Amino acid sequence: MNSTNFFFDAYTKKQLPTYYRQLQNKYTDEIVFNNANNEEFQLPETAFVVKDVPDYFKVTTKELPKNIKRQTLIQYPGFLINFKNVSSLSDYLNERFGKSSRYKLRREQKKLEQCFDIRYEMYFGTIDKNEYDFIMDEFYRLLELRSLEKGIKDNVNLTTQHFYRANVYQMILDKKASFYIIYNGKMPIDICLNFHMKDVIFQYIRTYDIDYSKFNTGYTDLMKQIEWCIANQIKLITFSKGDFYWKRRWCNTVYDYHYHIFFKKSSISGRLKAKSYYLAKVMKQYVREKGLIEKYHEFMVKSNRSKKVAEDLSSIQHKSIHYETDIKNIEAIDYKNEKFDFLRRTIYDFLYESDEKQSEIAVYSILDQPKSYLIIGKKSKAVLSNTSNMTIL
Repeated sequence: MNSTNFFFDAYTKKQLPTYYRQLQNKYTDEIVFNNANNEEFQLPETAFVVKDVPDYFKVTTKELPKNIKRQTLIQYPGFLINFKNVSSLSDYLNERFGKSSRYKLRREQKKLEQCFDIRYEMYFGTIDKNEYDFIMDEFYRLLELRSLEKGIKDNVNLTTQHFYRANVYQMILDKKASFYIIYNGKMPIDICLNFHMKDVIFQYIRTYDIDYSKFNTGYTDLMKQIEWCIANQIKLITFSKGDFYWKRRWCNTVYDYHYHIFFKKSSISGRLKAKSYYLAKVMKQYVREKGLIEKYHEFMVKSNRSKKVAEDLSSIQHKSIHYETDIKNIEAIDYKNEKFDFLRRTIYDFLYESDEKQSEIAVYSILDQPKSYLIIGKKSKAVLSNTSNMTIL
């Protein structure tokens, strides 16, 4: 059955089916969209679905033609941060998190900034085209690696990347989109693609370099964007679909996404398509509300984690050794060379745990032990190898 995505059309195309006349933000009372197309609403076939209508919009509609009927159902929860009465990041963290959690969040940011050459950039209204192309390449490279790590097949954000590559540049210049990026030196390590509708931001796709997983860059990204939103009088920041624990911790408002199912009254096939689609989605929502989908996801995460543990037994690990330990027969390597990509995550784990700086470490190959390496910082040393090769302790 044909469908379109209300959210995607509203934020990225600024156009909606002619049934929808006006959007008003319920939280700000601001009119954010008026439909300039006054043509009569027509269905492309006997049944048609408009997905993901967020109810933080008050939607003004026109009267349907007499031969068309609409059914509505709730499908997903959505989450947002409403910045009304929020004066600072510290105030918001105090409201949402306990002292221990706030300390951990600040510690992760501090560790990131201590270990690497970190800078933060918000591209909104201006961006160099060469830098844009570079960011896009890195964005999809990191997104693909993250999808592989999570076991996501046929990630729709990867299969539709041609649209974003072609359109986001101009949208950034027009202040309809933005990139928020954490850089280590010249390399993006955390990238968030946002869409903007006046004083509302929608965090659409987020990804990061999995080599930096220990540092939880996503939380630092989120804190820095909250600061940016407050400084720039943004009223709401909303997040993509999916009921995740982190969203419930960070967000102060929950809303619903609706599906609108249209069908031609005179068409038997249209009625049957609409009815079967409606029942399937109602059943899915029932299963979701009972927590069965969440339990399935938890099972898959645990299953993947068990597989990951098994894989890690033969992957590169690091083992701290006494700083005075003298290991001979070593040769310096450039671990930033792509042929040593398999080492990088373990090296960054070492930086996290030892509080060493990336700029102050040296890495060596241990020549008389295959696939074993030595990392030396200002105050710490470690051997990098798989578990079967760790004989230097």
